[in-house]
Amino acid sequence: MEEQEIRFGFGANWQSFATTTLNEDRLAEAVRSLQSYLDTDNLKGRRFLDIGCGSGLFSLAACMLGADEVVSFDYDPSSVATSMGLRDKHGIPESKWRISRGSVIDDAFVASLGSADIVYSWGVLHHTGSMWKAIDNAASAVRPGGLFAIAIYNRVSRFPDHSAMWWKIKRFYCTSPAVMKRLIEFLYGCNHFLTRLVTLRNPFKPFFESHGAGRRGMEFWHDAKDWLGGFPYEYATAGEIFQYVADKFGYPLVRLNTVEGNACNEFVFRRP
Repeated sequence: MEEQEIRFGFGANWQSFATTTLNEDRLAEAVRSLQSYLDTDNLKGRRFLDIGCGSGLFSLAACMLGADEVVSFDYDPSSVATSMGLRDKHGIPESKWRISRGSVIDDAFVASLGSADIVYSWGVLHHTGSMWKAIDNAASAVRPGGLFAIAIYNRVSRFPDHSAMWWKIKRFYCTSPAVMKRLIEFLYGCNHFLTRLVTLRNPFKPFFESHGAGRRGMEFWHDAKDWLGGFPYEYATAGEIFQYVADKFGYPLVRLNTVEGNACNEFVFRRP
């Protein structure tokens, strides 16, 4: 099997999240996290482009924050269907929330969507197999004065090379039979439990909380599967992303949240 054929079923995972776990508390937490990330109380008067919408949760949050128009797309058909179901469930008209299937590395498709005041892509562009091209196309969709909000996996190069190690683990997970996937998930959960236990934090909280505080409204096991199976997988240091966007597009950085490990660094740039 060639590398480009190995792809995690993101859509099936987020469809499961939306149908079994998503509730009003998680939605409220997602709304709060989006307000905090973009440093705004509402999105009135703005067009919001959600690249890699997944379950549709943050597109819905943008609608609830009063965006004039939300445009969402995803490469995975199951994500598109899940987002449409969420739109219908909440009675949001298609004229306000447009959803389609497409790829951020498809130049013509991205151009067909038009520009937006906020281009948002959290934890997506590094899963395309062409991260830098994905960043190029996403950044090109920002209107003058608009925000470019992305989150990219951090590069961790200390010994052992954690990022390269996780590339191999993710590839192995995606090519493994179901029983091996469940074993890997179980071991990951055990490690998480023990880590919280030895650091004197409640080890049960991530597994049972119902509102997703600190997880942007998300849920532990669906996040775990997304992390373990997230392939294709690319990464970069915060400095590499900052320098690339600054040099190629001239967008100044207005907000940065960095991490120590393999999680996502969060960036908000503003197009002059």
